[in-house]
Amino acid sequence: MSGKSALTLPTKITIIRLVMIPLLIASYCLQPLWEYLFIVTAVLFVVASMTDYVDGHIARKYNLVSDLGKLLDPIADKVLVATGLFILIDGNYLPELPYFELICSVIIIAREFMIGVIRQVAALKKVVLAADKLGKIKTASTMFSIGFLLCSAHAGKVCEVFKYLGAALLVVATVVTVISGANYIVKNKDMLFGKKQTDESESSGDKE
Repeated sequence: MSGKSALTLPTKITIIRLVMIPLLIASYCLQPLWEYLFIVTAVLFVVASMTDYVDGHIARKYNLVSDLGKLLDPIADKVLVATGLFILIDGNYLPELPYFELICSVIIIAREFMIGVIRQVAALKKVVLAADKLGKIKTASTMFSIGFLLCSAHAGKVCEVFKYLGAALLVVATVVTVISGANYIVKNKDMLFGKKQTDESESSGDKE
């Protein structure tokens, strides 16, 4: 059963993810009050990230895809990732690598804007764009890297391991971001550069 406007279980989980974002921000901002609050911040981000997989899995398995879910899910994902990246920049989790988090964050967020614009163009031309597997890898590696780095906000060998893992995954996420962005443009170059629009205008003599 497909409820296009119903508040399905996957959509409820997506809403929970959105609600967790201000809690994540509050937890991070209150960290100076208690040194171990970084654990709460990390757990909130990890749990919120896991709901991304859970709601998608339930929606596909039980055919509970809804229009509201299609709208909210990408918004929740992008806002969650952006929030995590902004926290990394503000918290300077990798002081050994000046500007590293800033550069990676700008590249990742710029890619999201670019894909958003491409999807808008596709929607105007009534073209359905296939999901990009590289994009899923990018999202997963980004979320894992942020999670590990948030867990590294304390002294100790375990936290050092988390820091190195997070830094390595952030490099992977950034590289995959660039590759997936370029791949997205190449795959949709005909739609982007107006090939279909030109063909339609020649056949109809009119512009929508």
